[in-house]
Amino acid sequence: MVTITLAAGLTEREPLEFRIPTRSALLAGSRNGMIDPEVAERVTGALAAAGFSFLVGCATGVDACFRLTLAEREQWSESTFVACAFADRVRSSVSRGLYASVVVPEGLSPAAALRRRTLWMVKRAELVVLFPDDPLTGHWGRGSTLAFRAATEQLKPVFVVSSTAPPRSPIYQVVRASLFDVADGYWAVPHPVAAGTCDEEV
Repeated sequence: MVTITLAAGLTEREPLEFRIPTRSALLAGSRNGMIDPEVAERVTGALAAAGFSFLVGCATGVDACFRLTLAEREQWSESTFVACAFADRVRSSVSRGLYASVVVPEGLSPAAALRRRTLWMVKRAELVVLFPDDPLTGHWGRGSTLAFRAATEQLKPVFVVSSTAPPRSPIYQVVRASLFDVADGYWAVPHPVAAGTCDEEV
């Protein structure tokens, strides 16, 4: 378990502290985006030092940048799983020798397969680290938007490295901060769920 302590959020006045189980961190982002290799190495190194293993997708762009970085270090590669939407992406030229497997049913359309793969990864991650900016459009990519929405709806924290802050929502608060002092961005942290919610039986 790692404890994160942040200054006041963009719309809050009180400091924020939360804990994340150090199991799987999902590394994701725009399929058209790229990450500086040094940034990718600092991010993965900090997460590994905190005790996280890694989930990464099979797409081009940000996924490919992280796969390359993770494959270069044996201690990181052994704790990495590449979730694939298509069987031909399991091959070593895509997975770079990392353990990879198809995680969606056969017979889906390409769009449906990619969506199911993203949701599969988010469900199994404790933390999502997202590089969502699409350089071709200047906006967040659709897959990144899906990952962000799914994570926050499942009450999982997301660290976003973006020129644009995450949208406001009643289910999470946004804090401009850093990820273990290695990357600047925004934390989107779900509000804690208290006992005695309205869906409990009386």
